[in-house]
Amino acid sequence: MYPPPSPRPWWRSANWPMVLFSAALLVFGVLFIRSACSVRVGRAAILWKQMLFPWIPLGVAAHLVVASVDYRRWTEWAWAVYLFAVVLLVLVLVPGIGTRTMGAQRWLFGRFQPSEGAKFALVPTLAFVLAGGLDLGERARLWLCLGLSAVPAALILLEPDLGTTLPFAAAVLAMLFVAGCARRTLLALVLAGGLFAAAFLGSILLPERLPPERRERVEAAVSHVIHDHWRKRIVAFAHPERDLQGSGWNAWQSKIAVGSGGPRGKGYRKGTQNTLGYLPVSVSSSDFIFSVIAEETGFRGAAVLLALFAGLLASVAATGLRCPDETGRLVCTGVLAMLFTHVFVNLAMTIGVMPITGIPLPLVSYGGTFTISTLALLGLVQSVALHGRSAVPHDA
Repeated sequence: MYPPPSPRPWWRSANWPMVLFSAALLVFGVLFIRSACSVRVGRAAILWKQMLFPWIPLGVAAHLVVASVDYRRWTEWAWAVYLFAVVLLVLVLVPGIGTRTMGAQRWLFGRFQPSEGAKFALVPTLAFVLAGGLDLGERARLWLCLGLSAVPAALILLEPDLGTTLPFAAAVLAMLFVAGCARRTLLALVLAGGLFAAAFLGSILLPERLPPERRERVEAAVSHVIHDHWRKRIVAFAHPERDLQGSGWNAWQSKIAVGSGGPRGKGYRKGTQNTLGYLPVSVSSSDFIFSVIAEETGFRGAAVLLALFAGLLASVAATGLRCPDETGRLVCTGVLAMLFTHVFVNLAMTIGVMPITGIPLPLVSYGGTFTISTLALLGLVQSVALHGRSAVPHDA
């Protein structure tokens, strides 16, 4: 049985700062999607989809629906949502069902990206397990959480989509930390992740130092495990000068765009990297939207954008800190970790300090399922704000 609802009216419990920061970022996104698409065929259709129908309206609707339901209900229903998300991730890999675009098979019906739905499914599922929803010991809960995270992550890697797995890893580590997982266990997980990353990078970069006859054999063996476009992106990051006209083009032009903005920028819709087509139109409105913003508004505009994200993340954290219920705190932690990872990795890749991973910028980049899933995740946080105060007495 749930405790009775809080006597406070909903508008006094709602996280209004989160709403305002989210709205400001959506407006930011629409404005610069318009600018990024100014030289693109079908630009009006792209802007219409993002702003009026169906992405932002559907995302707002998802936010309101999720927020209106007690977050503890979502954790109870999480198993069904999780299984449904896994089924969709399997279906997208089936030839003839999943849609293949730009070398990756990530979409169903040409528009829906199941990996985004998996983000929404994972957070309440992990919160349910870690908050004691199952009668399990600490070690069993740990392994179950790792397994629940590994299943969708492995299916997403098969698409192949390496970047989308990063928010999953961040969410599970952050939620384990907040749930009180032993520090040595967390340290072991971080070290294991570091060793995996080192082995991954080493298998791509180290063969170049081998003699030609051994190099060919090693690279042939590695190619069976590591997808070719991952290898190209890592090599382009480590040695950008090797293929500036090919795999290194996007990253190189992005750095030029960000750097050429200067303190004040070149003016709205006047960024030459975008308008002259140096920054490819296929990515300028999505993964590299920050490059367009930085070129046109300069350091000042980029600082405003970062301030809006800082405010959004702080408002999510504040809701978690105020919630007296462990489940609510875990939900907010998972959402916070996913959003932070998206922002950090996207900005890092656009300025050349991380390899290109294809991670978009929350609420700003063009994207249908991504916009909806982000607003739905924020809906979970809003649900904690609306229903969390009645979870347990504050002095419990």
